[in-house]
Amino acid sequence: MTTNESLTNRLHEFVMRESCAQERHDPFVIGEETSERGSMVFGYVRTSSYQLDGCGGRTDVHDVFSLLWSCVMRACGAASPSLFSEGGFAGIEEEIYARWLVFEQIGEFNDDSTAKQRLLAYAAHAYHVLNDVLGWEHIKYPNAKWKDQNGEADQMVELLNAAGEFKDFGDMAGRRECPDWLYAKSHKGRVSVAIFPVECMIALRRALFAYEPTSVEGRSRTSILAGGLKNAIPKKVVSTGLRYIRAIEDPPFPWRGVDTLASEPAIIAIPLESHCVFLGGQTLVAVEGECGLRQFEAERTKFLERRAKENAVFAADYIFHWPEKMDGSKFEDLIYALLEREPGVMWARQTSPTNERDGGRDFMARWVVPIGDGMPGAGGAAVDGGVPTPARALNVIVQVKARNPSVGKSKVLDIRDTVEAHEANGYFLIAFPQPAGSLVQHLAALAKRGIWTSWWDRAQIESRLRKHVDLAARFTDLVKIEARKP
Repeated sequence: MTTNESLTNRLHEFVMRESCAQERHDPFVIGEETSERGSMVFGYVRTSSYQLDGCGGRTDVHDVFSLLWSCVMRACGAASPSLFSEGGFAGIEEEIYARWLVFEQIGEFNDDSTAKQRLLAYAAHAYHVLNDVLGWEHIKYPNAKWKDQNGEADQMVELLNAAGEFKDFGDMAGRRECPDWLYAKSHKGRVSVAIFPVECMIALRRALFAYEPTSVEGRSRTSILAGGLKNAIPKKVVSTGLRYIRAIEDPPFPWRGVDTLASEPAIIAIPLESHCVFLGGQTLVAVEGECGLRQFEAERTKFLERRAKENAVFAADYIFHWPEKMDGSKFEDLIYALLEREPGVMWARQTSPTNERDGGRDFMARWVVPIGDGMPGAGGAAVDGGVPTPARALNVIVQVKARNPSVGKSKVLDIRDTVEAHEANGYFLIAFPQPAGSLVQHLAALAKRGIWTSWWDRAQIESRLRKHVDLAARFTDLVKIEARKP
């Protein structure tokens, strides 16, 4: 467990123990919709005019509240949401009548809580830690007032319009007295800007203390892993966010990269699925852009394709030495790592611990497989260059078996029952060093009955290790690699 994962898990335990963790905390509302296809948990922010002002203008409130809530959720590893705006009654597209949060990534923690329970708890946590930023007890009519473009707001708009190609920051700009901020938004550029008092920004950064990202630079995006959640920020989004912060702040905080911590006196970046939020000394800039899991996976695919091509050349002459007695747990960890990199595998999760009786562990994988021939494993070539089409996504049970000299049918019992118990529609076997002939015939028979089946043997595992030789380096106590002698 990394230091960041340890911090995130400790915070999770604290958040879930809070006495109000399962209570509603307006304006951060968690809802759930149930249908025949299952249930979806979502969030939304919607306020009333009497709470905030006398004129009904709440675009800035819904925008800023939802961004701050999302930043806290992302920093804690609780969720990475997409933000969607609901337009006003007047039909003005620029107005935000409500803001919806769709949780495309929800953090997984090793407890018995449901996704809704976790999101409720983190909504409560966000409400309380943002109190120092927003001062909930003071937000009530008639204290909260909005003033259109007066004084400081005019100067702010002038600086923002001069900083980039979009000149519409003045269409919706002004000062709100409670909460205390200056606000402007470019609808055309999909950029929101809010300036807070210094003490509020310090409190906001304090609320984001758990965010400790690690990143990898790609050609057009920077991929980020933090709190178990994955994002990728387009470099164009980064340049836009920095440009507007630097236009407002004088002198601006320095930019030290996306790995910067909230405690450092530098600009930080918090990626969401649909936005990236940049925080300076007093300024929040939110830039709309695709910064989520799909972009991360696209970058990951490019990386693995490059690595596979490199290893196909540089590691082509490697041979692998395996122990006579396999460490079952380490071997399963290696297989899990290979599955995460296998084209077509959307995700893989452990469903049972190592079974000492038969040396096997079950995984569940969501696997996109081609229809017909060409599936991974025996009976066709492995899918190396992406997933062929037409294809379909299957829930697949993966079992790992290591037996010398081969894995027989008697070592793999009740495959159909196992598949049905997990409501899966496919079965994938890791048979090291190889499956016995009787087992191959059994898998083929199951395939004829409508259960997708395939397997890897030693040769196929080693062919994948040649593409991902860095994994072999991580498991040197399990498998030794050696350059073949000329």
